[in-house]
Amino acid sequence: MKKLIIILMALIAYSTQMLADKVSFTASAPDAVIVGDQFRLSYTVTTQKVKDFRAPSIKGFDVLMGPSRSQQSNTQIVNGNVTSTSSITFTYILMANNAGEYTIPGASIIADGDQMVSNSVRIKVLPQDQGGSNSSSSSSTHSSSGTGVSNQDLFITASASKTNVYEQEAFVLTYKIYTRESNLQLNNAKLPDFKGFHSQEIEMTTNARWTPEHYQGRNYYTTVYRQFVLFPQQSGKLYIDP
Repeated sequence: MKKLIIILMALIAYSTQMLADKVSFTASAPDAVIVGDQFRLSYTVTTQKVKDFRAPSIKGFDVLMGPSRSQQSNTQIVNGNVTSTSSITFTYILMANNAGEYTIPGASIIADGDQMVSNSVRIKVLPQDQGGSNSSSSSSTHSSSGTGVSNQDLFITASASKTNVYEQEAFVLTYKIYTRESNLQLNNAKLPDFKGFHSQEIEMTTNARWTPEHYQGRNYYTTVYRQFVLFPQQSGKLYIDP
């Protein structure tokens, strides 16, 4: 019995090591950028035994630099167990030229003797502000001038998944924040009482994920702030206060 337990423990340890040694090859880039912005496109492989990295055809963007190659390694000791990880990253600096949605195909590489292909990345390129400057430059100018924030630089929108429903029929109300500042700290905002509705708040993740969005001719950083499931308690026209 003791011998069987030892064999099982050895098999578990071997399986764990095999999972830890599994090589991955992934591509990463921003989900959205603005025309004229520079950004990074990175390909990371979790081993240092690599050769023949081949990038795809990158259409719709100017390649300003790359590929640059960097190596990372890390060793951790937890409860006497030593775990080592290593990776190599190939990085490009790109610039967006025209608004639209673009897909960059996967790159290929030989890692640990095996041919691998990364995932493709999809990037949405937003137009510049109608004034000709993007959101990041407007934000930095606004911050350095020290002037107050206007209603066009920071606001909240409310949208309903349905506008015509039956009594007790559920729909989702979403509050979304638009800001010109990329490092906005969220505080609790005063929301309406939802008179005429029964409400249940949808639990959100603790960390807000800000993404660029082109809205009414300007670029903003946006995130979903709060969401509620509402159930109308009576028929007729009901209004949600701002």
